[in-house]
Amino acid sequence: MLQLSFNSIPADLSGLKDDENLRPAIDFINEWYAGAESFTFYSSGSTGVPKPTVLSKTFLIASAKRTIDLFNINSSDCLLLALNTSFMGGMMMVVRALVAECTLIYLSPSNLSADALTALPHIKLASLVPSQIQGLLHNNTLGDPFLQIDNLLMGGAPLNSWLENRLQNLHSACLFFHTYGMTETASHVAIRALHTKETLYHALNGYEFSQDHRDCLIIHHLNPPAFTLVTQDVVKLMTPLTFEWTGRVDWVINSGGIKYSLEKAEECVTDFFYRNNIQNSFTSYKLPDETWGEKWALVVTGVLDQNEIDQLTDYCKVTLGKYIYPKEILFAKKIVYLPSGKVDRLNSYLEAIKLSS
Repeated sequence: MLQLSFNSIPADLSGLKDDENLRPAIDFINEWYAGAESFTFYSSGSTGVPKPTVLSKTFLIASAKRTIDLFNINSSDCLLLALNTSFMGGMMMVVRALVAECTLIYLSPSNLSADALTALPHIKLASLVPSQIQGLLHNNTLGDPFLQIDNLLMGGAPLNSWLENRLQNLHSACLFFHTYGMTETASHVAIRALHTKETLYHALNGYEFSQDHRDCLIIHHLNPPAFTLVTQDVVKLMTPLTFEWTGRVDWVINSGGIKYSLEKAEECVTDFFYRNNIQNSFTSYKLPDETWGEKWALVVTGVLDQNEIDQLTDYCKVTLGKYIYPKEILFAKKIVYLPSGKVDRLNSYLEAIKLSS
């Protein structure tokens, strides 16, 4: 555990560069105090090659202040950083600590555990990705690992129904929020409160939403510099300030005219695994199909026996519709993750192909 105080300009941080997850933050902090007015960030690369985005210090400060105001963070508080600062989710925890002039506690992602979390001082705000939280709950026998945390942001990837239910049934004093945002918006523009079983994302101050012809979300930043950003996220827009996320347009399958999102289909698999106490991890991939155009391929770690496969197929047909089920099921040694913590669907599928050949 490393503790940094931003109540005053920090001392030389060059000795902290040995940690690859923290190294970008050290460079960033030094540039921040040297008077840099803009910074370059890279997207996670979940849908292709990571793209550079240049954001101004003013824009980063405004984003940080929205979160600071929302959670009433002040200079006496502690924030927790346990993410790779090469990506926006981790770096914005640094920016919030800089702007709030508070204490930032760094815990290396490789050392993240229930024991490590419960040994922390009181934390006002933390941010983790879903895979980290799932690991904490899977491997924890001590009860609530979030006892020391007031508010926990979860972003960077969808939440599966198993994880959402576990968090809601934990009855923790910690408040859990699933966030929606991206590199271009300097972290979240909307949040969903899990502890109240909220299904809608609510806009943060300064943002409104609309949709394009694909039903994809359009983000409107209302404050100077005003801008509009068209996303690849299919949503159900309820009001200009609220929406329900459906899935990525990149992962919508059109099979014989029947359209469905892989993310929603995966919720059915999660439910089936949970009901049948199947501990295997999984992900999905979209493949071309000569007859129906596209098909759903399911990649599962370990093995499933034929009875489990048949039961899963039947469960998907009953739950999603008789034509919506994995047309291929492949097995892999592991699910591949990107450095940002998001699932790498393509390379997980390729790993399964290698294992089967």
